[in-house]
Amino acid sequence: MNSVLAVIFGILFGFILQRAGAMEYKNIVKTLRLIDLSVAKFMFLSVGISAAGVFSLRTMGLVTLDMIKFNLLGTLTGGLIFGVGFAIAGYCPGTCIGAWVEGKKDAVFVILGGIAGVLAYTLVQEDILTYIRGFDMGEIMLGDFISLNTLAVGALYSVAIGIIVYTADRIELKNKEKELAADQQEAAK
Repeated sequence: MNSVLAVIFGILFGFILQRAGAMEYKNIVKTLRLIDLSVAKFMFLSVGISAAGVFSLRTMGLVTLDMIKFNLLGTLTGGLIFGVGFAIAGYCPGTCIGAWVEGKKDAVFVILGGIAGVLAYTLVQEDILTYIRGFDMGEIMLGDFISLNTLAVGALYSVAIGIIVYTADRIELKNKEKELAADQQEAAK
């Protein structure tokens, strides 16, 4: 049953990503260049809504979260590799699969690059883990730094994300108004 649910939710998530434009290279590049933040706002809202749901379910005891050790160096390195790959390719792992299904040929190269990266990491994993184990900080969550119950932390997290999205939207609207005013002045000349 869990596999069936995973497939159903995966298809729904892919549909939503497609409708939000997150599988379009040009939209990702516009987001990364801070020209059009629609995809970023969509992702932030998705995380905020998910956080509210997960923290609520955890508070009610309906779900448990399997924790892994937080490793600062591993997280920073992985984030850097992911970010550079995302900026170059214009896809993340989920969106490149969706783009491939849509028939975008460039996504195939991103998928192959991801597979090559996983295989390369597998070959050097033991050596890397030996080096970075010293940076393990244990099983920690955001809530470990705030002395509030899980539901309150989830609510604060969701509100903070909402404020970020609202602020990004306001900035985007101001920039569009400035562009429109400049275009009108140019047309009046």
